[in-house]
Amino acid sequence: MRRSVFAGPALALSLVLLGATAGHATPTTSKGQISVAQVLEMVDLAKSDPAARMTVIAYLAGVGETAGILLSEAQQRGATPMSCSKSFNLDETVVASALTAAVPDQAGWAETPATPIVVADLFKRAGCH
Repeated sequence: MRRSVFAGPALALSLVLLGATAGHATPTTSKGQISVAQVLEMVDLAKSDPAARMTVIAYLAGVGETAGILLSEAQQRGATPMSCSKSFNLDETVVASALTAAVPDQAGWAETPATPIVVADLFKRAGCH
């Protein structure tokens, strides 16, 4: 399998865009990770703001592509093969639901990294084991 040269840059671009799209953009976590608050803010703004929509698309594409690459790399390096019964899919509605289910208290949104929650939900919904 060929490794995509776009996965890393797509995540970096989405991080930059998440911080730059809105004038009052929600900051990353104190450790510099994309926060639940950031993603949910962009998902909400995406309904009416084309730049926010592109930001959400870039973030989801980067997360999805990177998850697939990491899975393939792990298997190529001898990890126990993981199989999934469905294809990976991400959209803003599913991601917002996963984030709010994982962190129902808004007080935790600013310091909770979004990407690990999104990836775990992606694997769960794809029936990976």
